[in-house]
Amino acid sequence: MGFVSECLEIAPSCEERMLGREGLPLLGEAGIFLTGLSAIREHYLIRRNRPEFHILMVSHDEGGVLLTDGGVQPIPAGSLIFLPAAVPGGLKLVGEQWHTSWILLDDVPRWQHLHRLGHRIWQGDGGEQLHHLLSLIQGEGVRSPLQPQLLSLLLALLERTLQGEVRGTPEIRLQALFRRVEAHLDEPWSVALLADQMACSVPHLHRLCRQVFGMGPMAWLTQLRMNKARQLLLYTNWPLAELAGRVGYSDGANFANRFRRLTGQTPGAFRRLGRKPFATDVQTL
Repeated sequence: MGFVSECLEIAPSCEERMLGREGLPLLGEAGIFLTGLSAIREHYLIRRNRPEFHILMVSHDEGGVLLTDGGVQPIPAGSLIFLPAAVPGGLKLVGEQWHTSWILLDDVPRWQHLHRLGHRIWQGDGGEQLHHLLSLIQGEGVRSPLQPQLLSLLLALLERTLQGEVRGTPEIRLQALFRRVEAHLDEPWSVALLADQMACSVPHLHRLCRQVFGMGPMAWLTQLRMNKARQLLLYTNWPLAELAGRVGYSDGANFANRFRRLTGQTPGAFRRLGRKPFATDVQTL
């Protein structure tokens, strides 16, 4: 059906560093029209009924939404977003700011298979890698002899990121989600939030987690938190309250009670026993 009106509204305060095929013809040869790194502020609204390009975007924080015929979808921090060519879609700033990395892909045979994706938001491993690689490509300059190798890396990363989503099973996406969770254990994760980031219902998330991990999502999250807590107890001298906060507990007492219920030891006892030197039969000279 499409939008009543198209628009491209970007506030002057938005900062965008771009590199495209005009500056680096190698990009055009690979079917890439434009790449960019954006710090979006104040106002940003794009609506297109028949865009000429596919858009792959990495959202580094919250602040934006995806606009489609079906309505408005919030874009979580750390997610990847895909908007296919020739299908009505758009993007809008709804927070105070929004940092993104993005690539416009020509609608050419090389990327024809991407039409199957439709509009999509997902958690994946490629977002930060894409950001760093785009930063490096821009930083090297268009005359750098490294550009052909960097472009090869970019194409390989694009293929892996997008093909993985085209072919990816829910199990693969679940693993990717929990790798992100494991890197941010201090955040207030909930079943509803996890299900939202998997774009599935809460009951479906429970079934999938039991199939993959053998337990429900919050039980698996607790296990990840306890594994991290064991590492921190053994390899840092952080006070209990600070350590608890790093693994997602509001206070040291709450963490200590949960740790003892699950391990049979207090955090202090685990730390002391774990650091106790081993007795050996080897004599020092």
